[in-house]
Amino acid sequence: MATGAPAHYRATMTERKAFKDYFDGELVRRVGGWLRAAEPGFDHAGFVRRACRGLDALEMMGRVGHIADAMRGALPGPTAAVMRALVASMPPPAASGEGITDYGYALWPYGELIARHGLDDVDASFSAMIELTQRFSSEFAVRPFLAADPDGTLDRLEALVAHESEHVRRWVSEGTRTRLPWGKRVPALEARVERRLAMLGALRRDPSRYVQRSVANHLGDVLKDDRSRGLDCLEAWAAEDDPRTAWIVRHAARAPLKEGDPRALALFGHTPSVELSAKLVAKPKRIRVGETVTLTARVTNGGDTPRSVRVDYRLESPGAGARPNVKTFRFADLELGAGEGAAPEARHAFVPRTIRAVRPGAHRFTLLVNGVEAARADVRVEPGE
Repeated sequence: MATGAPAHYRATMTERKAFKDYFDGELVRRVGGWLRAAEPGFDHAGFVRRACRGLDALEMMGRVGHIADAMRGALPGPTAAVMRALVASMPPPAASGEGITDYGYALWPYGELIARHGLDDVDASFSAMIELTQRFSSEFAVRPFLAADPDGTLDRLEALVAHESEHVRRWVSEGTRTRLPWGKRVPALEARVERRLAMLGALRRDPSRYVQRSVANHLGDVLKDDRSRGLDCLEAWAAEDDPRTAWIVRHAARAPLKEGDPRALALFGHTPSVELSAKLVAKPKRIRVGETVTLTARVTNGGDTPRSVRVDYRLESPGAGARPNVKTFRFADLELGAGEGAAPEARHAFVPRTIRAVRPGAHRFTLLVNGVEAARADVRVEPGE
């Protein structure tokens, strides 16, 4: 980092406003100050003028790209010189995996600049991405490189699985996901599942939970793309009897577990049995939008051997069209001895969310015991006041 760079890097994002509105004129001037301190040839006035022109009319990613293009236009020289200037203006590496947001999101345009303008010098761009991912993230920046040269880019990432920084090791996993949230789709990655799984295998015992979480999320993508291949991997890792891989397996298996996939359930000893029975009560039976229902289950192991039991509940609700909305929720994990029962409770709030509306009408709860439908309860939701 340039010795003359400003010290006020840790921009907090505590003010409540639309996410896109953090990428505003204030952020432009802050980034411009960092670059001016690191690169004497940086056209600060031109950058601020170009970056702010039309900024407010754009949505979030449009703003990020607009600022990135203005940065490149104000930085002199070839790509290698631009990348050196970016690195020199960066704050110190974040201390921990969860610390990258301490810098706010002012570094997001850095990654977008690399993605848009760095393909003509892969060496310089990769060096910059390794530095950036230790402050913010390079998971989006690397996507165009993977699309342009998937095998060459994977070669570079594979060489980083033992990097001293947990941020870089996480980047190896996160940047190569097929379903990276907000990330551009890279079809070539789906055809290279074996290479991706080999990288994940090299990271599966990483001491950092930050890295483990990314590996688990990446495996979750594999399970969506190729359920059988993903379960093969989970079964192999589960057999290792290692607490680090065990955590990854459980986290990665969340979606198939909720869907009642028999292979996923069997990983945790949750096998269907006619000896398991259940009842479900929902109270009150009639509520208004915004109110809460209490679910009480009674699960009994009628057999003469202990049972490991996973209990979920599925909610079918009126949808916007003819088809209902269906969503499964975690209820309880139980260990029931021979002849034992348990009565777990859960509260379900019928509160509208940004991503989920609550429509009046009949709503049905279905209790799932080790993936098998075991009991039902209906409630009626009336319009709220």
